[in-house]
Amino acid sequence: MASRKPSNSKKNNSDTKKIIAILTVILVIVLIIAIVLISIRGLWKDIIDIVKNFFAEEELPSGEQSSGNISSGNVSNKPIPSGVAELSGDIMEMRVLDIGQGDCILLLFPDGQVMVMDIGSELGTTSPWNVIDGALKELKITTIDYLFLTHTDYDHIRETKKLVDNYQIKSFYLPVADIETSATWRNAYNAALSETYVEDGETKQAEINYNVGSYEISGENWLMKCYSFDEEDYPSIKNGSSAENKNAVSPTCFLEYADRTIVLTGDSNEKSETYLMNKGYFDNVDADVLKVGHHGSRSSTMMEFLNKVDCEYAIISCGAGNSYGHPTPEVLERLDIYRDLVPDDDYNGFAQVYRTDEDGTVTVQIDENGVINLIADENSDKNTTTGKPIGEIDSGEINESGQVVLICIKQYGCDFIEVGAI
Repeated sequence: MASRKPSNSKKNNSDTKKIIAILTVILVIVLIIAIVLISIRGLWKDIIDIVKNFFAEEELPSGEQSSGNISSGNVSNKPIPSGVAELSGDIMEMRVLDIGQGDCILLLFPDGQVMVMDIGSELGTTSPWNVIDGALKELKITTIDYLFLTHTDYDHIRETKKLVDNYQIKSFYLPVADIETSATWRNAYNAALSETYVEDGETKQAEINYNVGSYEISGENWLMKCYSFDEEDYPSIKNGSSAENKNAVSPTCFLEYADRTIVLTGDSNEKSETYLMNKGYFDNVDADVLKVGHHGSRSSTMMEFLNKVDCEYAIISCGAGNSYGHPTPEVLERLDIYRDLVPDDDYNGFAQVYRTDEDGTVTVQIDENGVINLIADENSDKNTTTGKPIGEIDSGEINESGQVVLICIKQYGCDFIEVGAI
């Protein structure tokens, strides 16, 4: 009788179990490392946002959205808040959105055009998309004429891809940077290059512009003058570039309408401020509203720069309790002690400083007569105007019969004029 060879099945089963055990241990180790890294970098909220967005109702593709911008002079249908003036004619509106530690500015021009300047927030915080998307939907905006990205930092470009996916963008203004500067920048840049929009039934390629040197963006009765490094002086921006250089390429722009000027800065810093001042770009400027550079970092908004732009109102975009300490005590002190080198008819110094971490979204409105309203969503005590606040009675107004005229404002529920004897 032939002898039987020993079976290898038990040995094979044992080897398989060992391999499975080893793979399980490796998987657990990888999972633990991933959890630690995600926790250290604070990415849990971002991951939750991605999952929510994946299962959320799909938005219309960029090219399939209804066209059309806001109508001229119809920037907001909200009731007029207290402490501001009723405006007349075509109105320009700027909203510095409260999106946490980052920048997103919505500009509504008097001719109906729309610009979004930066669209980001801090890494590891809840996505601000609902704030941004909500503001655009409130205004029934489906087409954005300009998406202006000042530089490549995450807190200024985070939601670029999402904006491109959900809205039509006609033109982009971008920094010059290596595509591999960051994964977020690569996604944003590729989205810009591939963007198309539909106009009059025709599909068109979005226009790409670069923020180099001096250039202008304009429309009917408004003008934006922008200044950055000339091509030969432009810092090299790539993965590993210094934060100073990445921030410095942020242009400084002067938005002019009705003899008023808003200064827009991105994360411009001492390096770019000095360069542009030496170029003479800030000579003979008498501006009104300043968006403070780099969230109030101490290396931005230097005193010499404040002396050059000569503003009366400042807005700081920053997140509550941010880890950077923005706005810094140094910048807040500069804004507090600043006084005009040459006193003029405007307020001498800063009449008001706004912060999105304390005041919520800050809105600036300018009418065709140059009257400015500044509105703080979360702090109505800081609402102010260069005009005559609604409901304020001027007892010095006297009619031909020697009677004081008291006007009852429609917003307060009446539409007549009451005349009383002196």
